Amino acid sequence: MSLSTHCKTSQGVKTSLLKEFTSLAIPTILSGWVYTIYTLIDGIFIGRYVGQQALAALNLVVPLLYVPYAVSVMVGVGGATLIARLLGEQRQAEARRAFSQVLWVMLVSGVAMSAGVLVYKQEIAAALGAEGAIAVDVVAYLSGWGWFVLFANGLYAMELFLRVEGAPAARFGLYAMFLGALANVVLDYWLIAVRGMGMYGASLATGLSMMVSSSAMLAYHFVLAKQVVPARRAFGGGPTHVWRAMYNGASEFLGAIAPAVTVFVFNRVILTHFGEPGLAAYAILEYMTLGATVTMVALVQSMQPMISFYRGAQDAKSLHGSFRLGMKAVIGFSLLVAVAMTTLARPLTFLFLPAGGEAWAILEHAVIWYALAFLPAAGNLIVAGYLTAVEAPGPSAAIAMLRSWIVLLGTLWLLDTWLGSSAIWYTLLTTELVTLAVSAWLYRKQYRLGHIA
Repeated sequence: MSLSTHCKTSQGVKTSLLKEFTSLAIPTILSGWVYTIYTLIDGIFIGRYVGQQALAALNLVVPLLYVPYAVSVMVGVGGATLIARLLGEQRQAEARRAFSQVLWVMLVSGVAMSAGVLVYKQEIAAALGAEGAIAVDVVAYLSGWGWFVLFANGLYAMELFLRVEGAPAARFGLYAMFLGALANVVLDYWLIAVRGMGMYGASLATGLSMMVSSSAMLAYHFVLAKQVVPARRAFGGGPTHVWRAMYNGASEFLGAIAPAVTVFVFNRVILTHFGEPGLAAYAILEYMTLGATVTMVALVQSMQPMISFYRGAQDAKSLHGSFRLGMKAVIGFSLLVAVAMTTLARPLTFLFLPAGGEAWAILEHAVIWYALAFLPAAGNLIVAGYLTAVEAPGPSAAIAMLRSWIVLLGTLWLLDTWLGSSAIWYTLLTTELVTLAVSAWLYRKQYRLGHIA
C-alpha cells in the first residue's frame, strides 16, 4: 500500500495515526540500526583483530565517511518529503520526475567523490591528521572504500524512497538492508579474521555489502514499484524539482555532514591531550551514541512523510496529531538512552577493546556527559524535523547549523581554552542546551508568522 493510500480515509474511517506512525517507525528504526551495523561491525573486528592503532586510524577516516552519507540524507529526506507532498496533491507524474532527478544527483556526485578519493588518498590521509603507521592504515582503508562511494551515496536515500512507496516496499528495503548487514559480518570475518587483510579488508567488506543493499533497492523501484518510479524523461518538459528537493534537505545535510567537521576537530584536540588511546576512546564513545542517534533520527523521519502528506491534503488535525506522536516517541527514547548509556558503558567498551586499559580510563569520565546531552538533543531534532516536513528549511537549517557547527565548535574552543583537556566532554551537553532555547524561539516565531500549517 502506498503512503498516499495508507494515509487516506476508507469509507469515512481514517486509519489510526498511531498505526500509521508505527508502520513507518518500525521499519525505519530497524533499517537505521542495520545501517549502524555497517559501522559497528567494522569497529568490533578492527578493534579485536587489528588493534587499538587501527581503531584510532578508523576514527580518523570517519569524517570522510560522513560525506556520502550526508549527500544521501539530503537527497533522500528532501526528495522523499517532496515526493510525498506531490503524491498527496495527486501529482503522480511530477513525483516520478522528482525521483528521477534525485537519482541523477546521486549518480553524478557518487562517481565524482569516488574518483577524488582514489586519486588523492595520500593527501586525504595527511589532511585527516594521519602520520606514520596510522597513515598507512588510513590509506589502506581509503584504497578499498573509494571504489564504493556511489553505493554509500545511495544506500540511505534509496531506503527512504521505498518508505514513500508504501509498506511492502518499506519491508523490502529493510530486507535489503539486513542482507547487506549479513554480508558485512561474513565479509568482515573472512577478510579480517581469516585472511588477515586488516583495514583494506574492512573497507572492502563494507563497500561490497553496501553495493548489495543499494542495488537491490534500486532494482525494486525499476521493477516492482507503482508510484515512486523513474520517469521516461527526468529533465525537460516540466519543472525541475531537484533544486527544491536539495534545498528542502539542506538542514538534514548540514546535520549529517556536521559530524565530519566535529569528529575532525575533536580528533585534533584529543590527539593533542590524550594521544592514540584518546582517539580509540573517542571512537568507542561515537559507537555507543551512534545507534541511539540513528534511532532518534528515524523516529523523526517516520513522522515527516505523514506531516508532509497531511499538509498537502490540508488536514491540519492529522498533521498536528502526527507531530505530537513523533514528539512523545523521541523524548521517551532519549530518556531511555540516557539511563542505558550510564549503566552499560563498561561492557560496551570491552566489546571493542577486550583489554580496556587507557581507553576505559578516559571514557569513564566522559560517558555521563554524553548521555545527558541526549535529552535536549531530542527537542532540537523534533523541531528541526517538523520544520523540514512543512517545507520551512531555513529555520530548520539554522538549528542544524547551531547544534552541529557554530555553537558546538565555539563551545569546544572555549571549554578547551578555559578549563583544559577533560572539559571537552562537556561540549555536547552545553551545545544542545543552548540550541534548544533557539529552537523553541524559532518554532514559536514560525507559528506566529503563519508559516506552519
